[in-house]
Order: sequence, then C-alpha cells, then structure tokens
Amino acid sequence: MLYYLPLFGLGCLHPPEEVIEKHKDHTSSIGLVSIKTNGVVVDEMVWERPWVDVEIGITESATKQTTTLTDPLLWSGTGAIHVRGNSSAEYEKKQYAVEIRNENGDDLAISPFGLPVEADWILHAPYSDKTLMRNHLMFYWSRAIGRYAPRTKFVELYMEDGNGDIDESDYRGVYVFTEKIKRDPGRVNVEKLTVEDSEQPEISGGYLLRRDWLEGDEITTDLYEDAIAIEYPKEENITDAQRQYIEEYLNQFEDALERQDGTYGEYINIDSFADHMLLMELSRNVDAYVLSTYMHKPREGKLNMGPVWDFNGSLGNADYFECWKTAGWHYENPEFPADNPNGFHWYEKLLADDTFQQKLAERWQLHRSGPWSDNQLQTDIDTNASLLAEVQQRNFERWPVLGEHIWPNDFNAAERTTYEEEITYLKEWVIERAHWLDSQL
Repeated sequence: MLYYLPLFGLGCLHPPEEVIEKHKDHTSSIGLVSIKTNGVVVDEMVWERPWVDVEIGITESATKQTTTLTDPLLWSGTGAIHVRGNSSAEYEKKQYAVEIRNENGDDLAISPFGLPVEADWILHAPYSDKTLMRNHLMFYWSRAIGRYAPRTKFVELYMEDGNGDIDESDYRGVYVFTEKIKRDPGRVNVEKLTVEDSEQPEISGGYLLRRDWLEGDEITTDLYEDAIAIEYPKEENITDAQRQYIEEYLNQFEDALERQDGTYGEYINIDSFADHMLLMELSRNVDAYVLSTYMHKPREGKLNMGPVWDFNGSLGNADYFECWKTAGWHYENPEFPADNPNGFHWYEKLLADDTFQQKLAERWQLHRSGPWSDNQLQTDIDTNASLLAEVQQRNFERWPVLGEHIWPNDFNAAERTTYEEEITYLKEWVIERAHWLDSQL
C-alpha cells in the first residue's frame, strides 16, 4: 500500500504548464518520478558523492494502466541523492542512491509503488543494457524460485539539473526504482543485533555479508584468504565479539570444506548455495561468485547465499570472461576469477563433492519444470517488452545508444539497431543458455 503523505508545498515537482502542454500526449505505461535538486548539478559529483538535498515527487495512475504528467502526485516530500555505481558511474546516464527524509532530515519510511516500506532506494539506470530489463528480470527470476531479491518498478525520471523548474530537457529516460539490499524485515530478514548481544544464541545472527571490491575493512578468512565485508551490523555498531563470532564461523566452514568429509552442510544452507550458482550460470554474470556477492546468516541458522545483485553484464551482454557464449560453465572460463582470485574457493570445493553436484542437478530440474521453463522465460521477457514498448522510444531518443557498442556490450551489439532486435537477442540467448545447462544437468 502506498503511503499518502501530505504534500510539502512541492507543486513545482510537476513540470510547468508549457511543458505539460508540449507533452500532453505523454502517457506512460510505468510510473513517473520527479526530482528537484534546487540548483545543484548532482551528475558533476561522480566520485566525491555528497548527499544532495532534493525534493521528490512520485506519480502513478490510480488505474495503473497509464500515467500522465498531470496526474496527482501520490507522494511528494524531501530526500537526498547521490550518484552511485563503480564502472557504471562513467556512463552519461547516471544512477542514484536515494534516501527519503522528513523535514528534519531524518529517515522517513514510505511505500512507493506499493513496495514494502523503507527509506533507502536506488534509481538504477539501464544504459549498456539496451533491453532495459536485465536486472529486473534476474531479480524476478530469483524471487520466482523462492530466493529473495530486490523488488523493482520501472519508472520514467525527470530530474532538474541546476536550471530551475523541471522542463522537457530534464527528462532522464527509463529507470528501475529498486530496493537497496539491507537488513530489514521486508528485505533481508535477519535479526537485529545490538551491542548487548555478545552470547549465544543472540550473537549468532543476524549478519549480512558481501564479497566485492576491497574497501579496507573486510575480515579475511584464515584458510582461503577470502576478503568479506560485513554489511550488517554496520562498522560503527558491530562489537568486537560479534566480528570475532562471524569470522570464526566462516573459518570453521572453510575447515569443513577442506576436510571434504561432508560436514560443510552443518554451516551452510546447501539449497541456497546451489540456487545461487544456478542463477549465476543461467545469466552468465561477469561478476558471478566474486563481486556483488551477498550472504546472510540468521540467528541460530546457517549461512545463506544471496540476495543476488547487479546483472548489467549478464544474459549475453558482456565481451569478456567469455560471457557472450551460451555454452560453457562461467567458472571454467580461462580468465576467471580475475576480479577476485580468492573468491571462488568455496564453490571450487563444493563442486568437488558428488552430493553438491547432485543437488545442483535436482534444483535445476525443479526450476526448469516451472519458473525457468522455456515458455515462462520467454513470456517474462515478452511481458516486460510489451510494458516498455512505448517508453523505450523516449528513452532511446534521450540516450541514442542503439547500434553502438557501450562497454561491456557483446561484440555484435553494434549490429542490433532496434529495441526489437535487442529483445530478440535476449530471448534467443537465454533459451540457448538454458538448453546448454540442460545438457549438463
């Protein structure tokens, strides 16, 4: 349910009358988000990334069929944004971290577009992904097999960029309004830890972990020297005892893997590890296993892989790590795992175990009989392509990248000059990929 909060005198979040008249036929099949930066050019602050105070308006038709620029704002208020991303921050079309705040600057939880209540969000900007849907699809396909992944809503974004009122030049194209990965009852639902939680069973959870680019505050496992960041509890809140507990837990898990006596199952949810691998291999994600890799551990529970994150360079949309190929295991490409050489040891050991190999086959066959069947995969792509059929035209008028190679596009990207060709390529690629995995599993 969307929270209908009082407007804060932000009528300026609607474009001025002359813009509305010019775009009076602009009906959107998706939601609209308007942002006023009050004269600050956020896109110039790519790397320092201070939070910039903004005014935000969210619009969606009551019928949820079409949205127009003149529809009433369902929510408007204050917040803050900054540019986000690593390599994607170099793109002209920026993506943004978004915090919803009240007039005092404190976090304010809302439920935009019917998504579960929270204050922290992301405006993901599909740019190299010319289908506009790879992240959305992979998150959906993860949830379809019972593995939480961020929920998403396609929107069109208008953002004033230092030039006063919002006008037609502030159209930013199609974005994906996305949940941020964080500990929360509606997101990664592990228990809240306090500084008083220093003994069993409280100290055993919950934890949210991440394997990614090194940032300097990771724990490093003894055996495989795997650097893992603790996302929750936050650095300023975690106690020495809690940090020591999760580090020792990971060390015990690695010791069990090394013994190869089957006891590793005492430490991990094996189904979650199998499903995560299948998601990585189905998508042939360039970052698979070693970057943008989240894990979580509930109280008195085992370590789980997930939620999944960041699929821009997936589903045939990359020209390195052999990720454009539909045949072959991603983990066996000759360059892997160049991004993080210590990050694959867990799966290397799991794959040497016949029990885990059998689990992979069982889970694959289960998913292929339902949410990952040929028919369902193609239907999901077609459904989103139909939803985006009108708005993608405006997006590519704003960002004319069809027919261009935008890193890390596959080698044939420049030959696909229409949106329809991008969709056809995606459908053919994922079915060929699934069929190759059928032959192996």
